[in-house]
Amino acid sequence: MHKRRFLLTFGRNLDHSNIDYLVKSRLSRYKGGIQKDYFNTVLKKGAEVILNYQIIDTNFDRISSRYYLDDFHLTEAQKNGFLLSLSKLKGTHVWCDPRIQGHAFCVVGDIEFSFYVYRSLEGQEYRFPQYYNHDGNADIIVHSQLPKMPEEEQYLCFPTDWSLEVKDEITIKWIQKLINCS
Repeated sequence: MHKRRFLLTFGRNLDHSNIDYLVKSRLSRYKGGIQKDYFNTVLKKGAEVILNYQIIDTNFDRISSRYYLDDFHLTEAQKNGFLLSLSKLKGTHVWCDPRIQGHAFCVVGDIEFSFYVYRSLEGQEYRFPQYYNHDGNADIIVHSQLPKMPEEEQYLCFPTDWSLEVKDEITIKWIQKLINCS
C-alpha cells in the first residue's frame, strides 16, 4: 500500500471536460487493471507509484465517480505533473489515505442520510452527501437544498481524531441546517 496514492478532487460544478482531457492525455496510457492488486501492489516497469483518482462534484447533475477504480502506474514526475495541471482547474485537490474510504449514516427526523467518507493524509476527515441514499426521502432534501448552501459548506471537514460521537453530532447539525436552508 505504500506505493499507492489516492487523489480526491471536489467542488461544485467542476470543469469535467478539462479534467477528462487531463486524465486522457496524462494518465490513460499508464492505466493498469482495475485494482487488480489493490493490497499487494505490483508496479508496471518504470512506475514508482499507483495513482487512484476520485472526483466528487456536489452538483448532483454532474457525473463524478468516473475514475475511482482505475490504477494509473506513474513515475513521481508524471504524478506531480498531473497534479500541477489539475491545480489550475476549479476544485480542491486533497491527497487521501487509500485504505480509509467508506460511508457514514445519520438519521434525522426518521430519514437516513448517507455520506461518502475520506481521510486526508493531513489528518482531516471529509464527508460528502451521497448522490443516492438508501432512503429516497433524503435524496429529495439533499438534491433540492444542497445548491442553496454556500459551496464551502456543501461538505463536512473535521479532524480525524475527534470522537465518532462528536463527528455524528456535527453531521446531524449539518443535516438540520441543510433541511432548514432557504
